[in-house]
Amino acid sequence: MEQTADRTGADQTGSKDIEPEASSSGARPQSDLEASSPASQDQVKPQRSLASGWAITFAIIVLLLLLYIVRYGLVPFILAGAIGFVTEPVVRWGERRTGHRWVVVVPFCILIYAAILGVFYWVGTLALRDISDAVSRLPQVIHRVFNEMIGPNGLDLFGMHITADMVTNQIFETARQFAGPGQVAGIAGMAGLGLFIIVLTFVLIPYLMMSGPRIVEGTICLLPPERRGSVRSVLPKVVPLLRRYIIGICLVVLYTASAAWIGFGPVFHLPYAVLLAIVVGLLELIPAIGPMASGALVALTALQERSVLTAGLLIGFAIALRLSIDNIVGPLVLGKAVRIHPVVIILGFVCGGILFGAIGLLLAVPVLSTFNLVLQQYYAEPIAPGGTAEPETVQVVLQSNRTAS
Repeated sequence: MEQTADRTGADQTGSKDIEPEASSSGARPQSDLEASSPASQDQVKPQRSLASGWAITFAIIVLLLLLYIVRYGLVPFILAGAIGFVTEPVVRWGERRTGHRWVVVVPFCILIYAAILGVFYWVGTLALRDISDAVSRLPQVIHRVFNEMIGPNGLDLFGMHITADMVTNQIFETARQFAGPGQVAGIAGMAGLGLFIIVLTFVLIPYLMMSGPRIVEGTICLLPPERRGSVRSVLPKVVPLLRRYIIGICLVVLYTASAAWIGFGPVFHLPYAVLLAIVVGLLELIPAIGPMASGALVALTALQERSVLTAGLLIGFAIALRLSIDNIVGPLVLGKAVRIHPVVIILGFVCGGILFGAIGLLLAVPVLSTFNLVLQQYYAEPIAPGGTAEPETVQVVLQSNRTAS
């Protein structure tokens, strides 16, 4: 028994003596091997800092400057995007029923093309005749309007005797001076640009109807990961508001043009009833300012009526149409989409018109409504401890990075 214990102790002593020899012979400890293994190197990954609000603000400013530079080229994308945006629920419903998106998009595009071309043909055949007739009778119309305003005997103003003939001749003399070769070339260029916008819009419609959701998701992925949660949380409120505004304003324009044509044509038998109804309807695209312009247009038309009773009835019809839009049709189809103070809307129109032209006029109300809703959503959120934005999202991103590593 004593010999066995001595042998066991000797074996343990020998093994202890062998370990230093193995270490001295060039073998490294296990801890060193683990530290130099590729798996341990993969665990140490570079980490970026969170995107600050100033960096995002600077990026938004640069993006707005780029959009300002190419503002006229954005028109077909905006028009086609609006069509794809409005038709997206129907396309998605058809995709769930058929299993393929293109099965719904192709016939839908054909119907849209047919509807747009039909409207252009109808407006062209009816309105162009009124336009040519109105241009030929424009001197008589202007003379009659000023004759009603200053009287047949004229008006003495600042020591000068002004008559309707003098004002009419001065207006057309000024128009002849401006209507030179350069202006004609500019009008031809604008006509070519309009044709290009229409063709490019027709080309973009099927693309945006097919790939609209992917384009939106790709745009969101351009944001920093810690900011995407806020955008996705506000989209369910912004999307219905914008969709209701686009559909509602189209219905308001259709109702206004149809009701105005019924009143101007079959009821009052005004000349250029179709052209006047279309102009009054399109002016509804501009809240606050458009109704005032259409009212002034109807008032000028009423001044041309020889009968005072007819002029009074026409003005009464215009007031009734305005009240029906503001109190019945508008609230019914638009809802809360345009509940913004008129002063803010006018300011938005002025800024949008100066910066982006016609595009700014069309997008002023949707942009103001979206901005208002985003601010309400942002200010309704509780303030994070320490002032750090979106702590839960940041924590989830950091945890996911650790898990992936």
